[in-house]
Amino acid sequence: MLKKWIVASLVLFGCNHQTPAPQAAAKPEPVAIEKTLACSVDTDCGNKQLCVDNQCVNISAGLAQCSQLKVHFEFNSADLSTDEHPHLDRVARCLKADPTFHVTIEGNADERGTEEYNLALGQRRARSVEKYLQVTGVTDAQLRTISYGKENPLCNDHTEACWAENRRASVKTQAASR
Repeated sequence: MLKKWIVASLVLFGCNHQTPAPQAAAKPEPVAIEKTLACSVDTDCGNKQLCVDNQCVNISAGLAQCSQLKVHFEFNSADLSTDEHPHLDRVARCLKADPTFHVTIEGNADERGTEEYNLALGQRRARSVEKYLQVTGVTDAQLRTISYGKENPLCNDHTEACWAENRRASVKTQAASR
């Protein structure tokens, strides 16, 4: 009878050990999504970014916005127009973001005037751009100037519109070693 009572107790009350309750499925770790900031100007972005198509983009050697710029000048002048400042500020931002990034500033003139005069004017234009970039904090080691005078025209027509196109300083990327 005792045997029946033990068996009945075990069936009625069950064993004393417990089965672990099923655990809830582990929650997956959140995936880090790189957020691209919306912007309208470069200053909306980080120091090493540019605002491109209203999105902050990291500055890199291959970024087209850092690789070439043409700054235009008035006739017989090496003075920078305030209209050119935002474009030069963008180049400066690229240069300051990466100290291995270097540019050559090529001074140019239109066809009017002597070869000597236009070489000197092209050099003054290149130096004007160089000085502006230095004031913004770009290092001298990142800048190189050269003058082509009237020898490197973009346009060969003998019109004011063409001459205006040739009165420029071109800022172009170059290899880090010079």
